[in-house]
Amino acid sequence: MTSDNVQELTDFCRERAGGTLRAVFRYTEDGGDVVYARDDVEAAYRDGFERLRSAAWEVHQTVLAQSPKVRTLGEYRVTVHTFEEAFVMQFRESDAVGTAIVFDREIGRNLHEFLLECEDYLE
Repeated sequence: MTSDNVQELTDFCRERAGGTLRAVFRYTEDGGDVVYARDDVEAAYRDGFERLRSAAWEVHQTVLAQSPKVRTLGEYRVTVHTFEEAFVMQFRESDAVGTAIVFDREIGRNLHEFLLECEDYLE
């Protein structure tokens, strides 16, 4: 995925999810960057990015390592995580790169349709 694709995905999420979009970030094993952070959470996401990147990478690698066990389900594409205050979609761009999108919890409604629309931007 190019940076243009990630920006298009971010724009799509901002349009569709409005103020519930908290942040979008890309990650690899060794780095990454915050593509977007909502004003009220920007400092926390930028200051805590290394912890977020590291956690996202661990999940990415764990799911990737376990995916052969469930090959009958197809390729691993996205994981969804719910937290007390946030809802996270973690997209696998490749074995070495991922994109995480963080929303307020309320975005969980109509999740399946929204995930499919988001995934279109990654293809």
